[in-house]
Amino acid sequence: MLLINNQNNKKMNRIMKYFLTVLMFLTLLSCNEHKYRNVQSFSMLDIQEKKHLTGIIIDVDEPIMPRSLFLKDSLLFTINMKQSNLVTVFHLKDMKKIGDFISFGSGPNEALNISDLQFQDSIVCAVDKRLCQIYRYQFNQFFNEKEVVPCEKIELEDPFNTILITKNKLIINSIKHIHSRFSFYDLNGTFLENKGGLPESNIEMTDYELLESFFCNMALNPHDESIFVAYMSTDLIEIYDSNGNLKTRKHGPDKFFPVKKEQTMGNATSVAFIAGKSRFAYEYPVAFEDEIWTIYDGKYIDPTIENNFLCNKIIVFDWDGKPIRQYTTDIGFYGLAIDRKNSVFYGITLNPEYTFVKFNY
Repeated sequence: MLLINNQNNKKMNRIMKYFLTVLMFLTLLSCNEHKYRNVQSFSMLDIQEKKHLTGIIIDVDEPIMPRSLFLKDSLLFTINMKQSNLVTVFHLKDMKKIGDFISFGSGPNEALNISDLQFQDSIVCAVDKRLCQIYRYQFNQFFNEKEVVPCEKIELEDPFNTILITKNKLIINSIKHIHSRFSFYDLNGTFLENKGGLPESNIEMTDYELLESFFCNMALNPHDESIFVAYMSTDLIEIYDSNGNLKTRKHGPDKFFPVKKEQTMGNATSVAFIAGKSRFAYEYPVAFEDEIWTIYDGKYIDPTIENNFLCNKIIVFDWDGKPIRQYTTDIGFYGLAIDRKNSVFYGITLNPEYTFVKFNY
């Protein structure tokens, strides 16, 4: 009888050890599982409408090196890299160049780094991220090649990553207020308040890693000034109301997280991607009253692959954050300008030099 009890006890002990081992493994697994708070996920399978597009290369008269492009009425604007003039304007009808505008420099009517253009009725707003300034120009100044003179200049004290210019305030992703999603300023550049926080998960990051990991681009609903946020290092999008209150957060289609590493060399601190682990996510969102278009990449960053920054996917969301369409293209590109009147969008590609490509959708 005693022998039978001992055998039963040993068997029970083995079962308990096995149970505790499995429980510990599941606990560790759940602790290491990354997930954003207040998030819904989606995959490519959730996008019902899909279309493959064939691109048309557009020959240009002279060498160009655009960083991004924008469409306003019948004009196509580019922000340029490594050129003495920071903005170039083309006629959309025949892609003939109107002229080069806004000289590089620190003198009168010059700028150091135009990072964005935004359009408000008859006004063109040019954002100089290096000087933390916004220049406002009359749109008709860009119809002919001559020096453009800003009608107003707004200066901000705090450095920023991206900015939205609304009718009564400025909404920025501040480099100073790292833990806030938005910092609001009035149109004189005076700080008003911080609003919201960065996406939360159980990933441990330094402040510098946090800042770099959640860099984003933003787009503004022209009707009610809702804010669309597209993250660059994690496939996450968010939609906020005009006051900066979160309405929806969607993770997908691949559901990956930012991978950035802080490193120190001497007195300098930087944050770098990790080749083969860090990935490209969303870029160049363009907003309309009923939907938002944004380029989606998803590739791993690999410096050994030539032109790895070129993309061939666009995902279109509605203002509830639902992905409603997907376009894939036969030609990789970056930058996005959309002509919905003629069902055409434009990008920048290499063929082998920088040039424009258009897609009929």
